[in-house]
Amino acid sequence: MEEPIMPFTNIAPLVLVDPETGEELWMIENRHPGVAIFDYDRDGDMDFYVTSAEIDALLPDTTGGPNRLFRNDGDHVYTEVAKEAGVDLRVANSTGVAACDIDNDGYQDLYVASYGRIGDNLDYRAARYYSELPAIIKDRLFRNLGDGTFEEITDSALGDAANIRSGFSVGCSDVNNDGWIDIFVSNRSDQDFLWFNRPDHHGHYNVLYLNNGDLTFTDVTEEAGLIYGPILMRDPFGDDIGWPDPETGEIVPGYNPDLIDASGEYVGDPTGQTLAALFFDHDDDGDADLWLADDGSRLKIFRNDSTKDDVKFSQISRAMGIDRMGAWMGFALGDYDSDQDLDIFITNIGYHPLTREAPTTPSGDCAYGHQYGWGTCFHFLLRNDGVREVEGVGMVGVFNDIAGATYVAPNEVMPPMALDPTNIDDEWQVPTGLAAYDFGFGTVFFDYENDGDQDLYWLGAMSDRGEAPSGHLFPGAGRLLRGNGQGDFQDITVEARVLDILGVDYSVLDPSDSNFNRGEQRISPAFHENGKGLAKGDLNGDGYVDLIGTNSNGCRLVGQDECNWEPGPLFLWMNAGGDRNWITMRLIGGMLDGDTGSNADGIGARVYIEYTNPDGSKGEQVQELTGSSTFLSMNSLELTFGIGKADKVDSIKIEWPSGLDQVIEDIDANQRVEITEGQPLP
Repeated sequence: MEEPIMPFTNIAPLVLVDPETGEELWMIENRHPGVAIFDYDRDGDMDFYVTSAEIDALLPDTTGGPNRLFRNDGDHVYTEVAKEAGVDLRVANSTGVAACDIDNDGYQDLYVASYGRIGDNLDYRAARYYSELPAIIKDRLFRNLGDGTFEEITDSALGDAANIRSGFSVGCSDVNNDGWIDIFVSNRSDQDFLWFNRPDHHGHYNVLYLNNGDLTFTDVTEEAGLIYGPILMRDPFGDDIGWPDPETGEIVPGYNPDLIDASGEYVGDPTGQTLAALFFDHDDDGDADLWLADDGSRLKIFRNDSTKDDVKFSQISRAMGIDRMGAWMGFALGDYDSDQDLDIFITNIGYHPLTREAPTTPSGDCAYGHQYGWGTCFHFLLRNDGVREVEGVGMVGVFNDIAGATYVAPNEVMPPMALDPTNIDDEWQVPTGLAAYDFGFGTVFFDYENDGDQDLYWLGAMSDRGEAPSGHLFPGAGRLLRGNGQGDFQDITVEARVLDILGVDYSVLDPSDSNFNRGEQRISPAFHENGKGLAKGDLNGDGYVDLIGTNSNGCRLVGQDECNWEPGPLFLWMNAGGDRNWITMRLIGGMLDGDTGSNADGIGARVYIEYTNPDGSKGEQVQELTGSSTFLSMNSLELTFGIGKADKVDSIKIEWPSGLDQVIEDIDANQRVEITEGQPLP
């Protein structure tokens, strides 16, 4: 008998409304909205922060609004307190956000990335000429004071190293295992110089800030080996396309130094456009490696070769054999095949470009590289197959892309159009399996029904201005794939009611029913919003993981040639729950109460659990606590494990970043436990 599908409920329009003015706080004015789920006031429930773009950061013909911090007051009551808390950031073009405890005081602080001002034809170097520009484009760092308010410490903590490039996603990790959280900022490029129809495709250098342990940070990007070179840009004959470096005369692929902005300054840097960063220990050697999703360039993997006194990363993606060019966008980390190691899903544009002829102009368009085999538009599902030694490189992870070979039982109500071969242009090979699925930005693995295996959700869509959100260039309405723990999936998106579409009528979901009408019920990617950020966390404390999705603002078509500028909706998808059991953990590193051990958040810890099912069989699961971005966003730092009908967890093993291995035994199910490094449960 097939498992029933318990639907989610989007409660955002009901609960995210100003009670005095009636303002719809769930409508967000931002092209790149991010979300972070975290317990900012440490009252035991999850709050969340959403980034916006204030009107001062944009051109006069657009709209904006402040960032929003929603305090969870229980019973689905969320109070917007960003202004009172000091984090509304009214003059900033905010994008990605991370919530990490940078000072080990037990409260998560906020790093908020910021983008270039859209429409002014100015890149980041122009900030020296325009006095108002730094406040708009500079990232911000806020210290949580523990009393419900935050203090901005950007200037004192970062000084002249504060990031003014076009910040996107933010990741937290203790890269040298010294007990202090470090910060990595993924920079993209200024929106005014972002294109995919010509061979110059420059980005902005990323930044790694090393925590000095005294509320200051040092930019160690270059010495750590994280300033990497130009992108892959070739002509149809395989030769590099680029321009001569003004100083050396050497050809730099994809970068045109003759391109200048309205202030007369160079545009961008000779590097990729990084949309997301994932820190996790992929080679099981006890430190956090770094994966980067670059849009229009190769996938980047950096092995962590650091010591406490010397931060070093080595790029190993080529040695791993997965350095294909793509429109890489977001990361999900989870053990999808239940073999007790961690696999990776990476979102890409999907099959959409294959419905059209291949592009002939060299560019960062994934379809250009796809036709020659050194690029791909398909999502990656990278199965973790251990490690191997490579001569001259050392130990590297073994990850094989099996997306095309991964079976997905399609959704009868809304299957991807790529499953019909006639929709794929004749010059392309027809995609199969998970590779046949549509566009994605933010993505997460999570156990939707607490049956002990990982399920996968992603959302995302992209259209040019004048077409969004109703455009059909790269339509995507979100996908929820239910895993079976053995490597296969079932598409349950529609039945689970997590379509990234407003106003869906889910009352009739049988295509053979005469009352079913796909158009009138708005069950089609044609009605998509423009999905961007995504984060997971248990918002109501029932032991079942909920989802928050963001959507960018844009023009909605009115007739043939006109469009109305509209904000993007926030979706608060509450899990319906069920009768399966669970355990939720908050990890507390030893640095909270002392000067040794792991960071207070426990970021980087690997957690293994074992339990006994009612039939006597053993269940085993693994998760790693990451402070990285799914895409512009950050998940809750609490780990929830579904354990089916087991009534207790036999053992929890935690491999802390400090090197300590801790085992706790015989824990009752259906509770939230706080585990402090090296200490028994209270």
